[in-house]
Amino acid sequence: MSTGPCEPAPGHPGGPGGGVDRDRDHAGDRAGDPEFAPATRGLVVVGPGASFGSDLLRRFGREGFALGVVSRSADTLTRVRDELAEDGLAVHGAVADVTDQPALTTAIQRVAADVGGLTVLVYNAKLSIRGGALTVKAETMNQTLAVNVTGALTAVQVAADLLVDRPAATILLTTAGSRTEPVAGRFALAIGKAGLAALADAVRPMLAARGVRLRTVVLDGRVDAAGPLRPGVVADHFWQAFAAPRGDVFRLAPARRATPVAQLPLEV
Repeated sequence: MSTGPCEPAPGHPGGPGGGVDRDRDHAGDRAGDPEFAPATRGLVVVGPGASFGSDLLRRFGREGFALGVVSRSADTLTRVRDELAEDGLAVHGAVADVTDQPALTTAIQRVAADVGGLTVLVYNAKLSIRGGALTVKAETMNQTLAVNVTGALTAVQVAADLLVDRPAATILLTTAGSRTEPVAGRFALAIGKAGLAALADAVRPMLAARGVRLRTVVLDGRVDAAGPLRPGVVADHFWQAFAAPRGDVFRLAPARRATPVAQLPLEV
């Protein structure tokens, strides 16, 4: 696998500087080809978040997708709808806690129906609680895993049935790069994201046998309007992860700044 930092140009897989991992061949996938798109393409984002959720929805909306959101908070759902309304994009939505399996199942099924059928499911929900490896409580770990891993499994299980026989059927899971020292003592989050990556590797072959692609989107940095990963760039990266004809892991890292090389003084 080859990885590298990039800020891809919109709609151009790989963009300047690389940054997209594509390992394993999925011959015949033509997600970006309009001829193979159903009459209605639907996107459902579970856990849109504040950093790039609206940008992600807007990016797919520009491509003609019907848009849906499942959020734990009614306020988040209202905010997303208001932001997308400025672009003339409607957002269907439902409120559900991802740790409540029946509620999450019902919410995804309902929103998928509202958007005219599911084509892409994005699981972006996360719970981050501060704590170091030697001090974090078991309760904290369990809470984090319930959102970052178990909730994702529920979403995948529900989406698997909804995506059967849908052209370009895809599940995208948001993960983070591995770190030996998690940022700001967020050990539980690091473990949860590692667990999510392991989950993806375990279920990917089973989904592939049903014609569903599962891809992980790895964000190696904080997403913020000021960088290092900008929301618009992240949204484009998610689109590329969907539209690419093959690949399992799509990594985005901040562009590295050139480091000056120290020069030894000349002897005179």
